[in-house]
Amino acid sequence: MKKNTAGLPALAALVALALAGCATTIRLEAPRTPTLDTTGIHRVAVRPFEAATNASRAAAASLTSQTTSRLQATGIFTLISYATVSAAITGGTGADNFVDAIFSGRITHYDVRSGTRQDPVFNLATGAIELRRVFFREVELSFEYFFERARDGLIIGPVVRRDSASSSHENADRVSSETALVNRIISNQLRTFNNDVAPHVIRITRTFETESDRALRPLMNAAQDQVRSGNYIAARHSYLAIWHDHGSVAAAINASILYEATGDTESAIALMRTVSAATGAPRAAQVLSRLNNELAHQAGVGAFGDQRSAAERVADHAIAEVSRVLPPNARVAIHNNAQASAGLVNDVIDGMIGAFLQRGIPVVERQLIELILAEQNLHADGSVTDRDFISIGNLAGANTIVIVGLSGVGAARRLQVRVLDISTGTVRMQSGTGSEWQL
Repeated sequence: MKKNTAGLPALAALVALALAGCATTIRLEAPRTPTLDTTGIHRVAVRPFEAATNASRAAAASLTSQTTSRLQATGIFTLISYATVSAAITGGTGADNFVDAIFSGRITHYDVRSGTRQDPVFNLATGAIELRRVFFREVELSFEYFFERARDGLIIGPVVRRDSASSSHENADRVSSETALVNRIISNQLRTFNNDVAPHVIRITRTFETESDRALRPLMNAAQDQVRSGNYIAARHSYLAIWHDHGSVAAAINASILYEATGDTESAIALMRTVSAATGAPRAAQVLSRLNNELAHQAGVGAFGDQRSAAERVADHAIAEVSRVLPPNARVAIHNNAQASAGLVNDVIDGMIGAFLQRGIPVVERQLIELILAEQNLHADGSVTDRDFISIGNLAGANTIVIVGLSGVGAARRLQVRVLDISTGTVRMQSGTGSEWQL
């Protein structure tokens, strides 16, 4: 089951307040995006970890098992059998028909040392330092993991982990086994695995500003008392009043903290933008920068709640952009101008046609467009000009033609959309190169 992470708190306040000297602090819960950019990755196959040597095969198997369990536990990913994906790749079928990414890893260093040594031990009875033979075992392990995006092979990562573990005892039977030491290292190094692959929440502390103007301190103290009593809304109004009436930057910053505490980071940013512009105070600029970073994290985490495929997401964006420039009496022809991955573009066009028809916008049948192209002998090399498209639109009875294609490859692949006004021969809209057009 997938878990919708869009419900993660924007920035929720914890109940507890603390006093740090004379300053009041408040604890907040803040969403964070993962170390690896796994946005848009929902279906994942786990490729078994590669062993560095024959001796490290057990460690590789343990890593595969533990990372698989942890990926499943995030609630973000649907796990697909790697055997299924591997068979599809071998058979010439693209992995992206089954998964969005393949999670992979490898052991980069593995070393085990064991034996005996002489350790100095203090003898309480004699007061002397004696050498005693002890048995020991030491394991060093380094590994890395990453995602390989299925549609273009882009490597997301890697995350590199390395650690060592050891055990010693005078009794050889009580020395930890190699497997136990390996598993200790793996468990320790995977403690933050969730933070690497999935959105998560951290706790942060905000410290309220103090006012250097002694005349304003009674007002600031009264507002601080409201914070301590948990009355954040009233305290925010008090701080805002101090800012508006007296121009106190400290009061404005405290009000922005309380906007954050009540989940309204946008209002906190708007306030600090005004304060920074009005005063030029470096501290206001610092707080504004921090708030913008928080908002970026919130937006990034929100993207994980979007369960749409890349084609659906881009189609929705294209529909919105094209709809803005359509004339009131639009009759639309849509043409797939892609020379490669035409099926992917057809998926986008299908979404566009459905949306236009639902809105009562007539759409020319694609078969009619194809027939006109064939009659005009314009299929051969794909070099169809805007003048040709205008002619095609006229023959099809359309007053607007939407030309959809692709540009770039891999991570640079973008949907290209142009809207031509057939009556005037002008371009009404041309898509850009931003991530919103990325397929």
